[in-house]
Formats: sequence, C-alpha cells, structure tokens
Amino acid sequence: MSVTDAGEVLPINQSVCNAALFYRVTQTNLPQYIGKHQDLLSGFYIDVAQVNRSWLVVDTDNDFSAVNNQQQLTDIAASLTPKMMRQDVIIIRPAPGLDSASLIDLAQTAKTLFLGHRLQFIVDKQHFALMNNLVVEPLSTAASQSHAFIAATEKTSDARKRMIMTMDSFDVADPIAIVVDSQPLTACMQANKHAILSPTQSVTAAPLKVDAVLLASVLPSNADFNRLPEQQQLLSQGQYLSINNQQLSYRVHDKLPNNRCSLLKKGDEDYQYCIDRQQDGETVTTTKKYIMKKQK
Repeated sequence: MSVTDAGEVLPINQSVCNAALFYRVTQTNLPQYIGKHQDLLSGFYIDVAQVNRSWLVVDTDNDFSAVNNQQQLTDIAASLTPKMMRQDVIIIRPAPGLDSASLIDLAQTAKTLFLGHRLQFIVDKQHFALMNNLVVEPLSTAASQSHAFIAATEKTSDARKRMIMTMDSFDVADPIAIVVDSQPLTACMQANKHAILSPTQSVTAAPLKVDAVLLASVLPSNADFNRLPEQQQLLSQGQYLSINNQQLSYRVHDKLPNNRCSLLKKGDEDYQYCIDRQQDGETVTTTKKYIMKKQK
C-alpha cells in the first residue's frame, strides 16, 4: 500500500484490486491527491438528475431515493477537467425515468463538457440502442450476462457503494470497476472476492477463503508443504515455516530500475506523469503474493 501526501491510504498499484478504481464525484471540492498522479484512478463516476431543465450532479443512494447534495454538472466539469488524465473514463448514471429526449440532451452535454473522454452511461436495456447511436457505451441498471451492470445494494450504509460487475454463464458476478469516495484501499480489499447471484438476492458476497490450494501457491519454495494447518495460522502474521523448521517472513524483493522512465522522451506527454508516479511509489515492488493484515 502507499500513503499520499494528503494522508489517503491507497493500493500500491491498481492490479491488486482486480478491478478498475473510479472516484465518485459529488462536489467541486476534490481530494488533494487527485490530479497529482497518486490516485491510481481509471476515471470518475457521477449520479446525474434533471431539475428545472438543468443537469445536476447529486449525492444520493444507489436507488436515487434520497438526495443530500446537488451541484451543477457544468461546475463539476469545470473543477474536474483540469485534474483529469487523457485516458480517464467518465461513468454517468442518470436518474431513473428519464425519457429518450432527456437522455440525448444529457449525452450531448456530457460529450461537450468532457470532450475527448470515453463516456459510459448506466441505463435500462430499452435505451441501449439509443446510447450506441450517440457513441456512448451503455452499462446496465440490472444484472445481465450480455453487458456490464451496476450491482444492487441493501438499504443500509452500503447504499453509498457503487460497483460495476460482469456476470458469466453460471451467474457468477465479478467486479470490473470499484467506485469510491473514501478509503479506496478498503473498497479494493472488499471487492476482491466472488459474488454469486441468486433469484432471491441481487448480489451476495462471500469472504474469500485461503484454502489449501491458494495457500500452497502463496508459500515460498522453501516452505514445509506438509504442515499446511500451521502455515495457515502463521499466514496472518506474515510468517511461514521452512523445511528446516524455521519461522521466516515473506520477502519483498526485486527493486525496479531507477531509469524506468528513460524509455520515454522528455517531450512525451506521459514523461512527467511517469516521473511523478515513480516518485510516489518509490522503487520497491513484489513479484510474490502477499497478505495485508488489518491492525486491531
């Protein structure tokens, strides 16, 4: 993990999440780390409602049943655009019940405000063709095997959560995008598990278990594989038993070369981005599996 200069704890890289990270924008005041190449974001997510013919970004639950805050979409875009990277994706979820004319207006407005960025709209299936005609990628409001979709949440504090998922032919859903407005590392860890859909519950998440097969794949080559129950107990402490009956720590190794940005020229658009990210993450990484332990 890494800590930004604003005190936000982040994954050291996005690959540990097994899903893309999106920041949920609800106001023009953005966290300090956004735009400083420390965010690891793939883009931004906004809930949008139409009020008196104006498009507002709203702070709401997953069903738009309660709205706590409203900001003009134009103001949000003005605040966000200077901090965005070229490849950032914008996910927009319009309030339910909008007609085709309103969706067309919103899509055209978004394309103007976020010029050059890939747009994804979360809509019901009857509006998929309309979004495709507008060159906007549709995501589904309901579980689907044919399109990525936004997961349902319970009417609890989880109602603030946003997770974009895909579902295979066995009705097993996996997250492809995690939307956060705080604690990105916690959200990343919570999403790193399987969700199984059933007729009675939209999404049921079961904790990821470290079974014998996974444990064996995590253990170093000099570990004692005949003592897996003991290895299981030591795993949460970051320790393992060697074949010589020694209690050892998992190693972090393979220092990255200091000149990894040298492949880019100083005039390249991504050169300064590479330098900044190299400084943010320092140069240490790991090529082995590891466990993050929450301190009590």
